[in-house]
Amino acid sequence: MAGAPRPPSELEQNIRFLLSFDGNSDGSVTRDELEAALRRQFDGADTNHDGRFDVAEMQAENDRRFRAAGTGASPLIDWNRNNQIEFDEFASTARSMFAEMDKDMDGKLDMDELRLPRQGQGPAAAAGPGQEWRR
Repeated sequence: MAGAPRPPSELEQNIRFLLSFDGNSDGSVTRDELEAALRRQFDGADTNHDGRFDVAEMQAENDRRFRAAGTGASPLIDWNRNNQIEFDEFASTARSMFAEMDKDMDGKLDMDELRLPRQGQGPAAAAGPGQEWRR
């Protein structure tokens, strides 16, 4: 008798998230692909086209993220507390995740960096000593 499928781990969610930026579907994600996709997403959610999100646009984007990913969604945060979200704030989570997973710091997440650890190894083993995986 099989039980309910286990929910994806945080690492699995992060890998899927980053692979969503793979513009040419080659199984790797470059920093350029990431930035281009983030810019498209930002521009699409900036409904009044003023180059920043006001409170209503921020709430709409956070609602969209929650509908798409549930509680695992990373909310937009107004880091500088100026009641708007600029592109750098919008991109901060994805950029941080990319930097953490880019182990060889070559500006590209290749298939090895986007691979889950073998059975029995946790994210800490995949990350290496002194690194941790987080959202």
